[in-house]
Amino acid sequence: MNPIPVVDVNIKEKELEAVKKVIESKYLVEGKNAREFENKFAKFTGAKYVTTVVNGTAALHLALTALDIGPGDEVITTPFTFIASSNAILFNGGIPIFVDVDKETFNIDPEKIEDAITEKTKAILPVHIFGNPCDMKAIADIAEDHDLIVIEDCAQAHDARIDGIHTGNFGQIGSFSFYGTKNLIGGEGGAVICNDEELFEKIKSIKNHGRSPKGGYYHYRIGFNYRTTDMSAAIMNVQMDRAQEILERRHKNGELYRKLLSEQENLMIQKVLPGHQHSDYIMTPIILNEQVKTEDIISYLKENGISSRTIYSILSYEQPSYTDLSNWHMSRVVNYPDYSKVSCPNAEFLARNHFEIPMVSTLSDKEIAFIVEKINDFFKKK
Repeated sequence: MNPIPVVDVNIKEKELEAVKKVIESKYLVEGKNAREFENKFAKFTGAKYVTTVVNGTAALHLALTALDIGPGDEVITTPFTFIASSNAILFNGGIPIFVDVDKETFNIDPEKIEDAITEKTKAILPVHIFGNPCDMKAIADIAEDHDLIVIEDCAQAHDARIDGIHTGNFGQIGSFSFYGTKNLIGGEGGAVICNDEELFEKIKSIKNHGRSPKGGYYHYRIGFNYRTTDMSAAIMNVQMDRAQEILERRHKNGELYRKLLSEQENLMIQKVLPGHQHSDYIMTPIILNEQVKTEDIISYLKENGISSRTIYSILSYEQPSYTDLSNWHMSRVVNYPDYSKVSCPNAEFLARNHFEIPMVSTLSDKEIAFIVEKINDFFKKK
């Protein structure tokens, strides 16, 4: 019997057929499927403008570049996330300023953002971690008071909403990933959303070697090649057609987990603020029992046919690449902080005490009940 997986890509015959059509057409570069996806994703998110990109990291880099984040500019962000969130800041010579998270929501703490603002601060880059929306109203107010840019990292936040408004619409730009583990996938693939036409035209140009809207071989700004393929876009396009089916199941999973796990006093589950809708991408209980190690419960779950793991057990500022930035070429012109001296106690607590359990859209109610039963059994023995 195969273990219940933490990753199970939800693709069917429709996605296979869509990719086959692209290959048969011999038009493999970004094209018709990308345009169809963009229209669907704009409707889904409520954003005025959407463009596809090759992946979520490119989406972040494109957003930072389009908003003129450059050498020495400080960007406030969270350390409890995938490394791409802060790496994208480094790409442009920006300086990631790591701010601690709220211990209950796992998201960047708005109160601590205020304390981190300096004359060099240019932007805030909140991450809706595991698909739980940040307190964007508070963050937007801070940004307005200090004339700062807000770039939302929505890589994990497909269908995460605040009072019905989709994440990515609370700042200047929202960046999305369609990596193969996400709620909606493209293998790789990403998207950028915004609501400003002039900014959108700039984004489209930068993603395509700085070309003018007329196309051709006239390049009027420096840009990158962040176009996606129409094969990835074809998968993303079909996933949008199936979004309701896929996301409803994830939301049902999340609601059931939150109900059942709330009764386990040895664990804390991620708090969802009033009016916020979690994307239900990842479920990571936090161990409150100091006598229990994460590796012990992970091993126990695996022995019982349940896949489990830690995710961000090493915070961004703890990564070897950050504790010594001397080999990063931007360090020739940028004076980076000594990240080995940074400490975010709440983030460090979450990093050391979380474990992931299956949350995939192929999960059944019976399997969730079994997983929770085994978690409870584990703690009964402690």
